[in-house]
Amino acid sequence: MTTGRAQAAQAVLCLLLALGATGVQGAEGYVEHRVEAGDTLPSIAQRYLRQPERWRVLQRPNGVKDPQALPAGSTVRIPARLLRPGAVAARVEFVRGQALVTPAGAKAPEPAAPGARLAEGARIEVPQDGYLSLRLADGSVVRVLAGSDVELKRLRRRNGATSFESVLGVRRGKVESEVAPQPRGRVFEIQAPGAVASVRGTRFDVSVGADGQVGTAVTRGEVALRAARPVRRNSRRLTRVGAGQGAVVQANGQLGTQRPLPEAPDLSTAADRYEDAGSLAVDLGPAARGDYEVRLAREADFAEVLRDGVARGGRVRFAPVEDGVYVLGVRALDADGLAGPESRRTVHVDAQPVPPLYRFPAPGARVAAEDARLLCSPVADAQWVHLQVSRRADFAAPEIDEPRLAHCELGLSALPAGDYHWRVASVRRDADGRPDQGPFAPAVPFTLVDVAAPSGLQWVEDGERPTLHWAAQPGLTYEAQLAADPAFGHILASAQALEARWALPALPRGAYFVRLRAREPGGAAGPFTAARRVHVGSIVRSGSGEALRSTDGEPVAQP
Repeated sequence: MTTGRAQAAQAVLCLLLALGATGVQGAEGYVEHRVEAGDTLPSIAQRYLRQPERWRVLQRPNGVKDPQALPAGSTVRIPARLLRPGAVAARVEFVRGQALVTPAGAKAPEPAAPGARLAEGARIEVPQDGYLSLRLADGSVVRVLAGSDVELKRLRRRNGATSFESVLGVRRGKVESEVAPQPRGRVFEIQAPGAVASVRGTRFDVSVGADGQVGTAVTRGEVALRAARPVRRNSRRLTRVGAGQGAVVQANGQLGTQRPLPEAPDLSTAADRYEDAGSLAVDLGPAARGDYEVRLAREADFAEVLRDGVARGGRVRFAPVEDGVYVLGVRALDADGLAGPESRRTVHVDAQPVPPLYRFPAPGARVAAEDARLLCSPVADAQWVHLQVSRRADFAAPEIDEPRLAHCELGLSALPAGDYHWRVASVRRDADGRPDQGPFAPAVPFTLVDVAAPSGLQWVEDGERPTLHWAAQPGLTYEAQLAADPAFGHILASAQALEARWALPALPRGAYFVRLRAREPGGAAGPFTAARRVHVGSIVRSGSGEALRSTDGEPVAQP
């Protein structure tokens, strides 16, 4: 930087420190100054007015009794028509992500923060997951999108109080500008490598691609797009791009003709409710073709954009947001990345509290109706679960609807055999103590089947190797168990049998207990039969074949 340019930049910064730190542009054509200790009306006039000696014009409108003793913290209004020309500042209105600002002349960047005033020459770098919006002194709004690198080249008041010069340079990425209508003589330019876009009262985008191509899309007003380095001496350098039109300047300086922008997308089939706590997956519906710019905000003015990105093929996945009502804005992109008019849709995010985890049965499982139970793992911060069972996948008329289960468990013995679906949601108390239900987990199908307990059990003694027999049913398999106690706390032997008999292994002589259950081909197991007491080992029999028993009722074993 030359000495002259350095002095000019320093003068700009000094003026900003003098004006920007306490002066705020009012909505009615004045600047408000917040009085600090030691301020007087003449000193304020010296700072702001083109003719400082006219400080008395500020006294009566501001109700000042003593111009030499102003109360600290009070406000002095200064009519804009009296302000002297000079540099102005842009104010950061919203930041998402770790956006950085490097002031003019500074060597290191600093984090951007809402409310910060940026001077001419400041450089703004927004990361891939970031977003930043600026309000310029003339009321225009500039939104700096993810992955952008922008410089505030000139921010000045010119030709009096209400005419401004705003020049921004886009090195990389994209900016959206909503330019406030201004008197003749104002300047608003977006400069990019190889192109300049100049406007008066309009809304437009300027993007700089990785290959150096510059694109301009106009949704309101008119933009004069000029190629800075035409490819040939006699090639066209300037085109006026009207509302609903776009144009590009190739990296080699070739200025394209203006063309219609893509139509506003149809969002009638797009989802309006999102219930995934892990991410916000936006699907624009079956009518979506190509790529789209998508952004999400709490308010329709999109002053604070919480998420933005490009939906490839109509789908994009964002990091989750808090539960609430949002506005989704979508613009279709053409092959050169020019964005058309925006469609908007109100969407609801309702992902908390997260639903419980399913435990039993597995999806698609076949479960015996006699002892079927639904089990899930509740969420730590939930007081209840809401559980539904329905024959219909849409749960329009559930067979079971339990909105306040204290435990995530429910028996199904009252349901007849058949195909069902079940789903669960967590319910907690909100700040006012009222029930607050989260989304249902995706429904899980299962089938209840009738598997009757085996019948016709017979215990055939054969010395030391008895055999258990029963009446088999076609297509069923059987599970048999033998234990030393009727509660089957200590199972000594078990078997999976295809035939209707079980030859027991060699066991010590004594009394045991057996039970049996059937299992159908899909895996559903019916209830066990009641425990039956049996004896292993040869016993003494009477002439009629009956077992002889001792006084305690036990069979008398042969020696």
